[in-house]
Amino acid sequence: MQNAMNHYGIGAFKFQVIELCERCVLLAREQVYLDLLFATVAPALIYNFAKNALAPMLGRTHTAETKAAMSEAHKGKAHTPEVKAAMSAARKGKSHSAETKASMSEAQKGNTSRALSVYVYDSKNVLVNTFASYTAAAEFLGITQGHVSKLVKNGSRTRKGFRVSSTPLS
Repeated sequence: MQNAMNHYGIGAFKFQVIELCERCVLLAREQVYLDLLFATVAPALIYNFAKNALAPMLGRTHTAETKAAMSEAHKGKAHTPEVKAAMSAARKGKSHSAETKASMSEAQKGNTSRALSVYVYDSKNVLVNTFASYTAAAEFLGITQGHVSKLVKNGSRTRKGFRVSSTPLS
């Protein structure tokens, strides 16, 4: 949509609030409008390719061309082996103090939450999936492991409305 706005200008578009709703039902209402959109509008006129509000890539895969373009776009970024090696070399010879190591060790004692299952619920608190680790849940949700940890600790939701818990909801 951004590309179209850049090409045609903002004046070629009309933005309008079609419904006000509570945040807790936002994804459900979005799904109603997505279903309506895909049932009544010609595909060539649809900017939103996601048919599922909870999982925009559901049933879709990137084309080989898209994968190649994404790979090219990420070359030279911090996650390349060359940059990781340079960062590792910069840290070489540096380590945490004994006091910091003791503090970190103490903080981890009794913290088995990373070994527990991670439960992911949708906006209506319906179980979507269960994962064996924070890492697996993070990959599914497209967020970092640290973000999963904060969500579990705070009981808050992702921007897409998912709730993450280390215990099953009752």
